Amino acid sequence: MSLRVCVLGSGSRGNCTLVQSEHTNLLIDAARLGRKYIAGELESLDVSLDGIHGIVATHIHGDHVDSGTTAAICHMHDIPLFTHYDSYPDLLRRSPKFEALKRAGLVRLFDFAPFAVGELTVTPFPVTHGGEFGNDIVGRPVGYTIEQHNGGAPRKVGYTTDLGHVDGHIADRLAGSQCIVMECNHDVEAERNSTRPYFLVRWVLGPRGHLSNDQCGHALRGIAKRSSGALKNIVLAHLSEDCNSPDLALNTVRAHLEQDGLSHIPLHVAMQRQRTEIIEL
Repeated sequence: MSLRVCVLGSGSRGNCTLVQSEHTNLLIDAARLGRKYIAGELESLDVSLDGIHGIVATHIHGDHVDSGTTAAICHMHDIPLFTHYDSYPDLLRRSPKFEALKRAGLVRLFDFAPFAVGELTVTPFPVTHGGEFGNDIVGRPVGYTIEQHNGGAPRKVGYTTDLGHVDGHIADRLAGSQCIVMECNHDVEAERNSTRPYFLVRWVLGPRGHLSNDQCGHALRGIAKRSSGALKNIVLAHLSEDCNSPDLALNTVRAHLEQDGLSHIPLHVAMQRQRTEIIEL
């Protein structure tokens, strides 16, 4: 089996993505969508929760890690939860259920070195998100590349949602990916003209908030140019339900890619409670 990617749900009301190889099933985040929903979507892909080998957490905001879905799934199905060392204090602040998981040996802590989950190599890298609010339970936000080495050229997935900007370090890490899942959260004017509180709008638009459609398109254009034709699929994720739409996100990103003749790269949109098609690498 080649490497497969499917976003089960993405947005402020919950996130979960499956990365699958022949012998390993890995989830990136698993929160708020509910165990029943995640189990059902996995079953439609012929995967059971009992067959999940790990959940890797991007950060500790409640739409990415929570007690009702994440901790429950890990506890009920003996699934290890992987999170950065610096996220562990906030993981415990999120819920005492995670301390019980740690005692059961189901919380695995990593730094920024690559680590293995089954036959997959997971490499975390730092991203900037959250932290402007005094009691913010965010932990140490990270993005990931996930690679499968099977004797030939590695298959590589890049994953980064919930980040305020894309710098050269992040672009370098994502370069060479055959598939990238990237945040495409909002349209700037829609965000500015929304009825949201000023402090929230300021944070969303700031360097520790969320990535706009234009920021996403600009970043993907640069990464695609660095990737020498490797990038074959892009998934636009974590769209705001108030300040964005699938068509607006697609059109904005496509316009950026067209500037360098990259409009042939397929674009997919991850929805809140509807899984994407299976992307096979």
